[in-house]
Amino acid sequence: MSTNVLKSGAVRLSNIKITAEKCIGGGKCVSECLFLQKYGSPDKIAEACLASAQNYDEAAINAYNCSACSLCDSVCPANAQPSKMFEMLRNHAQKNSLFGLDSYSPLLSYERIGGKFPFKDNLLPDGCKTAFFPGCTLPALFPEATRAAYSALKQRDPSLGLILNCCSKPSKMLGLSDSHAEAISELSKFIESQGITKILTACPNCHITFKEFSPSFKIVSIYEELLDSNIPLNKPWLQKATVHDPCVTRFESDLQESVRKLLTQNGVSLIEMDHSRDKTICCGEGGGVGFHNESFAQTWNDKRKAEAAQTGAPMVTYCAGCTNHLSGTEPVAHILDLLFVKRNETPILPRFPFNYFNRLKLRISARFA
Repeated sequence: MSTNVLKSGAVRLSNIKITAEKCIGGGKCVSECLFLQKYGSPDKIAEACLASAQNYDEAAINAYNCSACSLCDSVCPANAQPSKMFEMLRNHAQKNSLFGLDSYSPLLSYERIGGKFPFKDNLLPDGCKTAFFPGCTLPALFPEATRAAYSALKQRDPSLGLILNCCSKPSKMLGLSDSHAEAISELSKFIESQGITKILTACPNCHITFKEFSPSFKIVSIYEELLDSNIPLNKPWLQKATVHDPCVTRFESDLQESVRKLLTQNGVSLIEMDHSRDKTICCGEGGGVGFHNESFAQTWNDKRKAEAAQTGAPMVTYCAGCTNHLSGTEPVAHILDLLFVKRNETPILPRFPFNYFNRLKLRISARFA
């Protein structure tokens, strides 16, 4: 194997070398993934990158067809960590202006809006040590559930704060590593400066984005917090369900178990899909692939819906983005909406511009409550 390519970028190539050296070409990841079926096994992609700068650039461009779901990592028996290679390839594409992001402008605009007035806000009472960070999409699609969950937690802890902001996951996902690092660093420094020692997350993407940054404060999912509390919850309108685990939290076993316990303890009978927990599959939104390769995204979406249909049970998830992406003729329930809002059926989700209005309504109602 030639390793004489881009010697000055040895650090940047480290993840590619790990995959090239560890991948045994067993084929488990390829059998699960459309992207790998088209572009080759991780070891072949890595070896090609190391062989020439042209191959490296081509692989970086092709990486935008990857859903960044890490299923390849989960099924790999050799710990070759291909997902880290694909993340690094996207970073390479952006640092070297190899791939334009014009088609992703709606996603990047959503991120920018989430971190600016009037959507950004901080409600931090005196003595606040714990703050709820619901993310962008949950307040947009489920403002009533977000408000109810926050109010319930605040009754137990009157000093609980609320931070409405964006974790900048889209920038990280698209390879804009410098922009993401600046944004998450600024956000984390603000949180630390306020003396906050624990952040409660409801969005799986925010949860992992914070954890990967390794801030000084503790990151806990609201689902684990609710399981440990004595907060009364609604009797859900669903009697049975199947849980869709967001791919970003595939390795968060405590979070996955907390969600299931919250449902079963409140009367919901669960039926697992073929792909669940650490083997879950993407809803189709992962990696922003739908902005670049709609057919790949739709295939993942169809596969997930087909597996859910085989269980004969409606889907419940704990990611608002997945809820939005998977809802079609059959709406998908969000666990917080299920446990905090009294309904008779799973709601139809709001569309633009009402999702933006919902975020503003939540901000105003929380501030003046």
